[in-house]
Amino acid sequence: MDNSRDTFIFYRSFKESMDDLSDADKLIMYEAISDYSLDLKEPELTGFPKALFKLIRPILDANIQRWRNGCKGGAPKGNKNNRFSKSTTEVQPKTNQSTTKVQANKDKDKNINNNIGESTDSPTALSFENIWSLYGKKGNKKTSEKKWTKLSVSNQKKAFAYIPAYVKSTPDKQYRKNFETFLNQECWNDELPGNKQVNDQSHETERNYL
Repeated sequence: MDNSRDTFIFYRSFKESMDDLSDADKLIMYEAISDYSLDLKEPELTGFPKALFKLIRPILDANIQRWRNGCKGGAPKGNKNNRFSKSTTEVQPKTNQSTTKVQANKDKDKNINNNIGESTDSPTALSFENIWSLYGKKGNKKTSEKKWTKLSVSNQKKAFAYIPAYVKSTPDKQYRKNFETFLNQECWNDELPGNKQVNDQSHETERNYL
């Protein structure tokens, strides 16, 4: 079977997680996602692109598996998910046509919501271990994990999208907030610290040592 594909799904969360990367890193990420999704080509990445791809990869793998299943003809005959199964075709709706149409729309909406949720609700993408590694493992891990698990899913998504740019703007860990402090202050709602702010923090630290 040909391992190449003609299309793949690119989620909004992918773009949002790369918005604050440099143009060079963005290009690297777009190429890595495209090559892996279309041709199953393993990317050779370093730095932030490598960390981001680890979070995105489980979503790509899930879509690839669904594509492979489709190439094999979908669900096997007799499976309840096979719309050509005899057991399925024999079941006739007991309600009127208008009710059947409403039910079909509900199922369609449900499937759309499930596809959207994969990009941000994936347990792998939002797991503490992935976020802890992406942040740079700064602070008390046990305390940080407790605070992370107490966050709402919405705030976890915001933090996930913000962290790569925040880490890039604070390459020296000593000027980066401990992860538990970052969570307590909901820093993903703040502007990214600029070079001037980081330098001011550096001078303030030096004065404290004098």
